[in-house]
Amino acid sequence: MHTFRTIQHSVLQIDLGAIDHNCGVIRTHIGNQCKLCAVVKADGYGLGILRVASQLQLQADLLAVYSPEEAGDLVVGGISKPILILAPVHSVDRFHPMYSGLAQGTVHLVVHGEDHLDSLEALSERYSITLNVHVKIDTGLHRGGCDMCEAKSIIERIVNHPTLRLSGLMTHFISAVQDEELTRLQHNRFDSVLQSLEISLPSDCLMHEANTAATVQWPWTHRNMVRVGLAWTGAVPEGVTPLQNILPVVSWRTRLVHVRQIQAGERVGYSGNWKATRASRIGIVPVGYSSGYPMGVGEEGRRSGTYVKVFDEQFQIPLGDAPVIGSICMDQIAIDLTEIPERGVGYGIELISTDTSSQANLEQIAKVAGVVPHAILSRISPKVHRTYLAPLAVVTDTPSHLGLVHLKKHKVFL
Repeated sequence: MHTFRTIQHSVLQIDLGAIDHNCGVIRTHIGNQCKLCAVVKADGYGLGILRVASQLQLQADLLAVYSPEEAGDLVVGGISKPILILAPVHSVDRFHPMYSGLAQGTVHLVVHGEDHLDSLEALSERYSITLNVHVKIDTGLHRGGCDMCEAKSIIERIVNHPTLRLSGLMTHFISAVQDEELTRLQHNRFDSVLQSLEISLPSDCLMHEANTAATVQWPWTHRNMVRVGLAWTGAVPEGVTPLQNILPVVSWRTRLVHVRQIQAGERVGYSGNWKATRASRIGIVPVGYSSGYPMGVGEEGRRSGTYVKVFDEQFQIPLGDAPVIGSICMDQIAIDLTEIPERGVGYGIELISTDTSSQANLEQIAKVAGVVPHAILSRISPKVHRTYLAPLAVVTDTPSHLGLVHLKKHKVFL
């Protein structure tokens, strides 16, 4: 007989204290003269936009989202820091949740071209409100923004407009992870637009181009603000050395629900592409691609796969990393437990571990999956319970049977 500990739930654990720590590390890295914009699009990279924004706003100067809906969620949720909407917004209804933020000047919009600027002028005049706008200059990415040849006239038009306020100028890098030469070219193109201006910019106009990779690697891209998304989660893209003392923020936990022995030569999973080379002990974990675990990451033949980290039932004693084997199914994955000390159903399993020495850490999973780390996080299903850890506290809306409260100096509250 097994206890309630074997109930098939998984929980995503987000450490708000680690987010706060990481913001402090980033702040130290960029210096006192540079502001911090924390990007929280895609529901805060799948971690819960309001919860993470509430923490990030303690150190960030600006929060960036993609859509009006995300901005509305933050406004209604009581976020006090300014919010930048990255997508083109052409109109808004007075009853939209973000409208009050526009009217109060806390929601900023990005200008993507002359025609778009026409729409924003009409919007500001229709409601008799002053809009805070940032001009995005396309220096080569060609994913939104105005052409370099029209940037000068757009900027000057905004500065001279009675109901528009130039709050920022920005661009976006193509390949800041590994191509320094191309990044410098875009940086210099941005400079050329600034040097072409024949008017004075507002003294508090924000200049921002650096994403996580550029922020970490190249101080010359910092200008007077950086836009950081992935770094506050404690991760960096493959090929980038993380900032010293940065902490992983996310762990994903569940429990083992089935164990069986198989003989050498037997196959596991759909298509039978994984075959045991020895007598093996196979475990079943009740999470699959419907919950957002990446497909195509199981060990098959000569292809290596991802790992999970295995614990005792209390999530206190780590027992080792176990390889994921065979096909990833809709609701389950198989793991090879042969090298793990033998126990039964109820093992603790970390699908994503905050242990950077474990092969189940976020960066390693992303590398095997062939995606950036935030693609892993943002695809985790909303049906997966989120639990939030803060210094001296745990915020939880899920059962505690997954062993999620064993952190030092943390208390539980609902």
